Amino acid sequence: MPAANHDYTFPIKITKGPQRFLIQFLTIPQLTASGEIYAEVEYYAYRVLADHLLTLKNDPAKIQALTGTTANEPVDDHSFLSNILVPQNLDPHKMQAQFVIPRDSPEHAHSEINKITKLINEEPHE
Repeated sequence: MPAANHDYTFPIKITKGPQRFLIQFLTIPQLTASGEIYAEVEYYAYRVLADHLLTLKNDPAKIQALTGTTANEPVDDHSFLSNILVPQNLDPHKMQAQFVIPRDSPEHAHSEINKITKLINEEPHE
């Protein structure tokens, strides 16, 4: 569910490689963003998404058609899911990322939170 003041939700998959993070936009496959640290890749993702959406700003239905969920996207030990919450005015400075945490069991949720924390804190791959 989108946070207050956010009208669109775009699912993304974040993968940590040996040197960089890569963000794939799951409903807009032609868009990607990358960066050396998580904060950097998140910022670039907002910019890339805003640039793309601004070309569609006169057609909210086209923007809405690109929104989605991440329920069936597989992840591994080096990736996790998130949603980018976007306000109606498409301002990248007002976008927010929200991690997708499984709700099937407390153990699974805790495990996913630990994995995400480890990845974004730049701990090396095991």
